[in-house]
Amino acid sequence: MFRNRFGFSAIILLLVVSVSVLCSKREPILPEFGRELCAHCSMAIVDKRFHAQLLTEKGRRYYFDSIECSHSFEKSARYSSGSVWFADFENPDHMIPEEIAVLVSSSELRSPMGEGLAAFSSIERAKDFLNTHKGSIWSRKNEKNR
Repeated sequence: MFRNRFGFSAIILLLVVSVSVLCSKREPILPEFGRELCAHCSMAIVDKRFHAQLLTEKGRRYYFDSIECSHSFEKSARYSSGSVWFADFENPDHMIPEEIAVLVSSSELRSPMGEGLAAFSSIERAKDFLNTHKGSIWSRKNEKNR
């Protein structure tokens, strides 16, 4: 009887673990700032305003210290497709999906890799920033021209 209970308990435990893994969040999870390293350049992620992350289709999560590093990592094709998020420059504890984010390039921004890229939650927020700072709305076309 002990053997049957142990076997049943092991099966239940295995099911619970499997369900929790399969149902894990497909949303951004903030890294441990100052401890987590960038998956591209290996620098510690310390400035919340510029951080980015990628979650692959297979469930592997990559953290980046800057938008520039996430773009370089994506170009390297070291992963299968997935979801990418950028920290909202104005609210860095909030992550914006890549499809929605409006990227701004500004020489006045001191991003970790020095290209001055920041993400905003809307075109209006980006334009508000550009009303008081030098820069422009950035697109993937800009990256191809570099």
